[in-house]
Amino acid sequence: MDHAFEHLDWSLVQAFLAVAREGSLSGGARALGISQPTLGRHIARLEAETGLTLFARQPRGLDLTDAGQALRPPSERMAAAM
Repeated sequence: MDHAFEHLDWSLVQAFLAVAREGSLSGGARALGISQPTLGRHIARLEAETGLTLFARQPRGLDLTDAGQALRPPSERMAAAM
């Protein structure tokens, strides 16, 4: 999965990480300084480009799916490299 993830737009990776770290679109949007609808579009685009469901909606926010958990380490490495 690392290989396919490397070719994604950095803004999409940032969006993914913000939601993964914050646990919600609203928290991720605040962390990035963008609107919640914009962040939602980034996540939808990322899921469409990867063909994966990365988050499961829960009553209290979003949880990473297995695919999301698998993509988090390479996204963290990308963030550290930036």
